[in-house]
Amino acid sequence: MNTKRQTIWLVSMLSLMVVLSAYYLFTQDLNDADKLSGSGAETENVSEVNGGSGIVVDQVDQGNGEMSEKDKAVLAEMERNGMASSGLFADLMSKREGQYAEEEARIYAVIANVESSDEEFAAATKEMELLEDKNSRITNLEIALQDKYEMALISPENDRYKVVVTSDKLEKKEAAGIIEQVMKTLEVKPEQVTVQYVPAP
Repeated sequence: MNTKRQTIWLVSMLSLMVVLSAYYLFTQDLNDADKLSGSGAETENVSEVNGGSGIVVDQVDQGNGEMSEKDKAVLAEMERNGMASSGLFADLMSKREGQYAEEEARIYAVIANVESSDEEFAAATKEMELLEDKNSRITNLEIALQDKYEMALISPENDRYKVVVTSDKLEKKEAAGIIEQVMKTLEVKPEQVTVQYVPAP
């Protein structure tokens, strides 16, 4: 029994490392991107020659940090065209992956604890199986929805599920079909499911 427990612990830790790595990739600090792009603290009166062109930069215009009317209009147009919707999907996916990683870490802590009783170990193993099954069902349902919609994501929130799809227009009949699919796949009641659509990017 001890060897089996050690094997499960090792596999659990490896799985946890993979999930945490994915979580880290989706939630990297934006300051790292600023450092790479050079948009951090800007310097005035820089005297640097770039290559052999002989161009010398001796002043940097900082601006006032506010968006111009032209920039605001461009952002509004992008939102109307659905460009901001991909950010919504990324945020929801990141949130879901974070919740999954936390649940998985909590369960693996019980499994890996050598002081856990056999009952606690069995309950944690069963809970892990249910969590993986639920995650697998959600993923398969998203794939099925992506046959009809360009992007589809299911965001679990406690015992409720929010389905977000990209569509220019979503009829009541289509929303009812999505709710029915979620009810069958996840074995939930209709009041536990909400459907939202955003314009396709």
